[in-house]
Amino acid sequence: MEVHVTTRRFELGEHAREVLDRSVARLQRRLRHFRPDLVHLQVKLERAARKEEYTGSARLYLPGRVLYARRNRSATPEGWLRAAFDDLEQQLSRYKAQLRREHAHERRRASLSPEVVEAYERSLMEERELLDRALAGDREAFERLADEDLPVLRRAVERELLRLGRPVTPEAVQQAVAEAMSAAFRNLSRKPARWSVGGWLAWVAKRTLRMEPVAAATRGGRQ
Repeated sequence: MEVHVTTRRFELGEHAREVLDRSVARLQRRLRHFRPDLVHLQVKLERAARKEEYTGSARLYLPGRVLYARRNRSATPEGWLRAAFDDLEQQLSRYKAQLRREHAHERRRASLSPEVVEAYERSLMEERELLDRALAGDREAFERLADEDLPVLRRAVERELLRLGRPVTPEAVQQAVAEAMSAAFRNLSRKPARWSVGGWLAWVAKRTLRMEPVAAATRGGRQ
């Protein structure tokens, strides 16, 4: 993947550079099935002239598609970078879900470019291999399988916590994500074949959060 980063009215500090490098590395892992010369990332970030505020744009160019980061304002460059890359990852997850649907239909698949079909089929082969290993009890394979869907899982957890009227803190989200991962791994054999791993994780997370009050009340009644 070719990466182009430009800044205006400031230079990236060490911390911001670390956030950028980690974000790019994670994005590259998710794009490993595409030919590197066909993927380009363009990041532009600037500091406001009269206040401590940062705006910018991030665009990910894929074969036949351009993804745009919509969150473009933050009080710090690190906050802007995290939000922008989180947005790109969520859009990438939706794009891959769309590819899954189109690839499943012969007429729609014919409209995809050969590069996109090749990348998707490599991704599908790896997913099937990891799924087989995970079903055999390999937790590391399951975590690799679920890694790409973690941004979508976190978003699903945040929405469900809001719906349930519970605090949406980083600690609460992280705990819910960890519990969903454990439950999804234990019950992986029950995942419907037509469901994606991301869809399975989101369903398990919502079910786990809804069942927590019931489980807590049951434990309380036994005391």
